[in-house]
Amino acid sequence: MKLPLARLARHLERQTLEPVWAVYGDEPLLVLEAADAIRARARALGFEERLVFVAEANFSWERLSQEADSRSLFAARRLLELRLPQGKPGTEGSSWLAERAKAPLPETILLITLGALDWQARKSSWFATLEQHAVVVEANTPPREQLPQWWRERLARQGQSASPELLRLLAERTEGNLLAARQELEKLALLFPEGPLPEAEVRAVVFDLARYDPEALRQAVLEGDALRALRLLRTLMAEGCAAPLIVWAIASALRLIALAQEALARGAPLEAFFRQERVFRPEEKRTIEHSARRLPPLRTALIVCARLDRIAKGAETGDFALEAERLLLSLSAAPPRGRAA
Repeated sequence: MKLPLARLARHLERQTLEPVWAVYGDEPLLVLEAADAIRARARALGFEERLVFVAEANFSWERLSQEADSRSLFAARRLLELRLPQGKPGTEGSSWLAERAKAPLPETILLITLGALDWQARKSSWFATLEQHAVVVEANTPPREQLPQWWRERLARQGQSASPELLRLLAERTEGNLLAARQELEKLALLFPEGPLPEAEVRAVVFDLARYDPEALRQAVLEGDALRALRLLRTLMAEGCAAPLIVWAIASALRLIALAQEALARGAPLEAFFRQERVFRPEEKRTIEHSARRLPPLRTALIVCARLDRIAKGAETGDFALEAERLLLSLSAAPPRGRAA
């Protein structure tokens, strides 16, 4: 069964634990914390022995089976932890996971931890079997708009609070890096007493710990969030990100929007376009369609992208950062299609 991350703590208050658990997601901190909570509850319920296996290259599933089927002379109950960093167990591993999900080991809790899973992994038969027979917890990065609430809840756990403005600042400074956010929380707990945080002092000690990559810039362009895209662009440039990667992020997003515009102009169903472009997530589909309807035709923007590409590769002279910023700002000024500016 699927268990929302927000309900995990309440679920773990039960007197018994399901025999098979799987935790996955794109946010390492949340995956780690969810797995820690399951481990702690298993230990409290008497599962004292812990065996840990990491399924990397050349992993022996046969050895895992031998260890799993053996019984300890010193512990009646045990926690068997299997980590799949790549989220791809292969043919042999898929069979093992499906079998153990349907026929759990006696006196054993099996905890499977994975990283982010692509759509193919989530549609696989082994994962479907886990969803049917095990408890599956998805631990993904909270959306940007939920990060201030994330900070509010974490500060409350250590007896502190912050103004809405300070919460937004903390969320912005640590966006995309919750592990660093946790370090900042620990720092705030050490530096300031319980109660409301002093805004000026906090601003002085909190560093900009956001970690961006070109994919984040691409997503901002897809969403039509030009101001955030501009901030991401400047951060990437300051961190020394290669200019061709920045061009890819901007151009690939604008290309998708432009193709969606062409499909809309022909009256073609966007679902066919999404299948062709391998866009499967519902939220991404909505984002592309919204931007395609809001923005004017992007022919000029794509021409600018081609020029940026030549500048990035040294085939043409120009100020790359300035040209890129102008392009992003032009998107923010674009009026909705079909309406006057």
